[in-house]
Amino acid sequence: MKFLRGQPAQTRRDAWLEVNLSAIERNARGFRAAMPSHAGMMAIVKADAYGHGAATLAPVLEAAGVAMAGVASVDEALHLRRAGLSMPILVIGSVPDWAMRQAAEEDIRLTVFDDRHLDGVRRTYAQTGRPMAVHVKIDTGMHRIGAPWEDAPAFVRRCRATPGLILEGIFSHLACAETPDARERQQSRFFQTLAQCGPLPPLCHLDNTVSTLMRLTEPGTWPSELAMARLGLGLYGYSGFSQGFLPEAALVDVLQRLALTPAMGLKARIAHLQPVAAGEGVSYGAHFVAPREGVRLLATLPVGYADGLPRALSQRISGWLRGARVPQVGVITMDQLMIDVSALESPEIGETVTLLGPQDACAQSPRITLGDWTQALSVVGYDAIEYELMCALRVRLPKTYIRD
Repeated sequence: MKFLRGQPAQTRRDAWLEVNLSAIERNARGFRAAMPSHAGMMAIVKADAYGHGAATLAPVLEAAGVAMAGVASVDEALHLRRAGLSMPILVIGSVPDWAMRQAAEEDIRLTVFDDRHLDGVRRTYAQTGRPMAVHVKIDTGMHRIGAPWEDAPAFVRRCRATPGLILEGIFSHLACAETPDARERQQSRFFQTLAQCGPLPPLCHLDNTVSTLMRLTEPGTWPSELAMARLGLGLYGYSGFSQGFLPEAALVDVLQRLALTPAMGLKARIAHLQPVAAGEGVSYGAHFVAPREGVRLLATLPVGYADGLPRALSQRISGWLRGARVPQVGVITMDQLMIDVSALESPEIGETVTLLGPQDACAQSPRITLGDWTQALSVVGYDAIEYELMCALRVRLPKTYIRD
């Protein structure tokens, strides 16, 4: 299969994201090996695969055992089709009626949960003669989109009676996947609904990364009704558990066996070196003042909050340079930030600083992760999550791809 990866990575900027395809592949293969054979994997690649580059990752994920891609909109699905992806794609969000025709023409699965969606499918089929595969979304407690679980069986019956509609799946979404009581409440509602829907379609799915990890703590208990899991953050190397969550021993064992590896790195080259005398302030507001003990040597990196680094991280993060930690100082500006390289001998313009990623090429070496950033942000009351940060970094940073 010819697979087009879109525009080449921009090479005229000294700051970039580095995505490790080997890590993506290992994470996917790890989940595939841990899950029962009857349960397939849907890779959630919305938001450009959470900033990692959906068109490039899709064939890697497909080769690693992923059976379907999940996106947020028809536009995202079309991007993958234009890139050459032939695997099934499901739009897991709401789709306007006017986008259904192109979805049908490109063999894109749609989510339905309202009678107006069924009217749209009926009209699209009349126009194109192409049946449409759909997945019914059931609201079991998230209260975002979906047919209310009490009304879902009747809606499923109406789906089956709709000309041109192929009922391929039924799914729901967990609001509190790591909370046993809340998870069980939604799961119970989901299975109650399925029991009233008659013969089940081929692909019923409920679990995201967190609930998949929780389910793997009890081998042999995966429900036969669940023929697929929707994996997003786990494929990119993060478990998705909130700060302060304390995993039980069985979950610790699962996480250790999977050994999820963050795939996204952030690097920048030193653009400027400047000695700063004692008492001099640095960056806006002069929140960092060079201490009295000698002259500090600062390095400027061409990356800032317009690239997705929250300004609230100012003076709360560090990077790797020559294997040593170098602290960020002063306020992070729109396009630049400063690091203190005083402890290193003769740093040079053009040297690469790692702001996210491992200390060195060794797979077991210490690394700076988005989890470190969320912890740093929590100190100042910024309740960030890893999803949010990785999506923000995709806005204007070019991407390069590596394998280890």
